[in-house]
Amino acid sequence: MTGSWPVDGGRKGGRATTMALSVLARPRLTAADAAWVRVLRDRHASGLEAPEIGPHVTLVFPTESTDATTATGHLAVVAGETAAFSLAFRCALPVLDPQSGGTYIYLVPDEGFSTLVRLHDRLYSGPFADALNLDIPYIPHITLGRIAEAKLARALADDLNSQEPEILARLETVELFHLDRKGPARRLAEIALRG
Repeated sequence: MTGSWPVDGGRKGGRATTMALSVLARPRLTAADAAWVRVLRDRHASGLEAPEIGPHVTLVFPTESTDATTATGHLAVVAGETAAFSLAFRCALPVLDPQSGGTYIYLVPDEGFSTLVRLHDRLYSGPFADALNLDIPYIPHITLGRIAEAKLARALADDLNSQEPEILARLETVELFHLDRKGPARRLAEIALRG
């Protein structure tokens, strides 16, 4: 998920969903790092939906492929097999959204990248298996912004990278959210990683 809805718009069969379930990871950031991310998101994330969720990494993009009870059970099983882990975000990456033509600015982890990918892959089994979209590569990230013009997005990413950011975080829980384009996102479950 980018800032809220994914780059692919939560599409299944080519149509955008209006209500969907999504699994998110909200890494625990220091107060200073959380403020840095929040300032960038406030300045550059206009047009992102569900800003109330805050900085997060999407693990399962919005889908209607299962119900909340089944999803929560699956999430509990996967979380039970996964230990909490550390993350270090050090790179801003501009990523073009082919549908809108805008460009997202991702904050991508150096440390924890492969662990997030493996967690994403485990979650896309069972009830979420049919929702996996292989057309778009999975890049674990926190969205910092969305800019209409690609050159400006690239300039922002270059500027951020020249500052050599190092956002250290810890991921200890995963969360199931109900997303509705007509209203605020609702957290349905938060489950500790305890593997």
